[in-house]
Amino acid sequence: MIIALHGHRTNQLTITAFSEIVKQCCKYCNKVFITADFYENMLKNLSLPTEAEVLSKDADISQMADFLISIGGDGTFLNAVSLVKNSDLPVLGINMGRLGFLSNLDIDNLDQVLSALQNNDYSIEKRMMLDLAPYSLGNTTSALNDISIARTDKSGMVAVDVWVENKHLNSYWGDGLIIATPTGSTAYSLSCGGPILDPNLEALLITPIASHTLTVRPIVIPTATLTIKVSSRTNEFLLSKDSDTIRVSAQNQLIIKKANFSAKVVRLNNQNFYKTINEKLMWGEDKRKPSL
Repeated sequence: MIIALHGHRTNQLTITAFSEIVKQCCKYCNKVFITADFYENMLKNLSLPTEAEVLSKDADISQMADFLISIGGDGTFLNAVSLVKNSDLPVLGINMGRLGFLSNLDIDNLDQVLSALQNNDYSIEKRMMLDLAPYSLGNTTSALNDISIARTDKSGMVAVDVWVENKHLNSYWGDGLIIATPTGSTAYSLSCGGPILDPNLEALLITPIASHTLTVRPIVIPTATLTIKVSSRTNEFLLSKDSDTIRVSAQNQLIIKKANFSAKVVRLNNQNFYKTINEKLMWGEDKRKPSL
């Protein structure tokens, strides 16, 4: 088994912790690769076991590893997916962040995780992705979680007109709009009042951000091509794709649709989406004091 490790240095992920993670991985793997950015973020001259090697920045990870393991939070996982692009390399998330819907496996269970991979005790879930045109943010035009439109700090409200397959859906007035996948329904959209969708669905979730019209609510639609036009007082807005953001002129329209490839996410056989949301959102937890 050959794996590649990707992540970012954090308070939780110290040099000592990183070294232990690499050693654990080497016990189970014939070869362990470390992405160049990850290695440089930790320490450039860190000594590695003979089974570990730093990938060059232009290396094709999908041709060199069986799995890409993301170590961090959901933001790190999204960045790892962008490295994989449209290849079939499966991605697995080890959580060292906070909530962790995508990176939902605990770092303390790394031995069990690696053992499960070695023994084929896992499944691969295909997660729908979005494609954005005409802008490219980061190193890809695709998004696993969401694509969002937001006002700048000086623009006041923005007006977002949305067409679904050339049929006008609505003019959204407010702070912006989120176009989310089912996977992204537990991210930004959820904090703006959107519903939770099973990640195996193929659908689009349109969620307004601080809508100025109180009757406007999130809507779930079948996968379709969305045409979007934005207007604002300053004639520009913020366009975000997962964790990448740029300023965009309001002169151009956006096209958002289902990507022609899926992200491959590793799911251990003792894990499932409903178990994850129960644990992460503490569904069923009763914090009330018992009656006297």
